Amino acid sequence: MNPYIPIATQIPQAVGLALAGRYRGEDWVVATSIGDGGTSEGDFHEGLNFAAVFDAPVLFLVQNNGYAISVPRSRQMRVDFIARRAEGYGIPGVVVDGNDAVAVYLEARKAVERARKGEGPTLLEALTYRLAPHTTSDDPSRYRSKEEEEAWRAKDPILRLRKALEGRGLWDEEAEKALLLELEEEFQRELALADEAPEPRPEEIVEHVYAEMGPDQRRAWEALRRGLHVEEVE
Repeated sequence: MNPYIPIATQIPQAVGLALAGRYRGEDWVVATSIGDGGTSEGDFHEGLNFAAVFDAPVLFLVQNNGYAISVPRSRQMRVDFIARRAEGYGIPGVVVDGNDAVAVYLEARKAVERARKGEGPTLLEALTYRLAPHTTSDDPSRYRSKEEEEAWRAKDPILRLRKALEGRGLWDEEAEKALLLELEEEFQRELALADEAPEPRPEEIVEHVYAEMGPDQRRAWEALRRGLHVEEVE
């Protein structure tokens, strides 16, 4: 489950999904991710506690890039590693180099195997960095130095993985060119499909939200429908 705009709400939802899978007899392990800033939200702590108490098969991945937009970790919490918070819930907390793709994979696999054996959730903290601005309105130069950025740029996980594969004879320049060409062609195909797609219908904003609209939603839709001059929806 990916992060949502309402920060940290995916954490208890992931726990609920994992427990639903157990109830249905599914062999599910639910993985969800969150940023370091999101771990200060109540949903994060409530979700971890619930998962721990009921041994929910969940992998909680924290992408710790050191900043909650512009707020550094030291101003967010007293612990040096977010993984230490797992101790308070009686579950494993693991720290991994988030810019090492292989290391992240291996630790995530351990957590999934543990969950599948019925041993409960794991909190996996991946130490990484956000090289780009948080948003188009963000100016990272106001809260971090160029030297810091360049030091982390040298740890680029894509470059590190590429070098590791090349060192084992699993990747080369020709493979790189072929992949980039394939991706560019796929991008252009999808872009053309998007350009050719019909404009969304105004009434789609109320579809697949509620099984049946309640009185408040119905009144809001009626007002919007009159303003947009569209047909009634069931």
